[in-house]
Amino acid sequence: MKPVPKPTPVAAPPASEPEPEGIQFEAEYTVEQPVRCPLCKASVKTVNVLRMLRTRVNFTSNLPRRGWVAACPSCHGIVTVGVASLLTS
Repeated sequence: MKPVPKPTPVAAPPASEPEPEGIQFEAEYTVEQPVRCPLCKASVKTVNVLRMLRTRVNFTSNLPRRGWVAACPSCHGIVTVGVASLLTS
């Protein structure tokens, strides 16, 4: 009988700050096919969306006052998404 190889663990990138408990997401989107998170390499079937608000700037900003970011549900890292309808809402 052959020995069964042990699965290789996937290491998450080092966090610069501890993850906050109880993150409240604005929305969750499901992708049609599973993809890999570019940060933690986990298989991702959904992405979480959070609202972003500008709180302070020391200059005149051309950026909008609010926006959205998508996060990996495994590592909570910000990932790039191509959802144009999020930008127009």
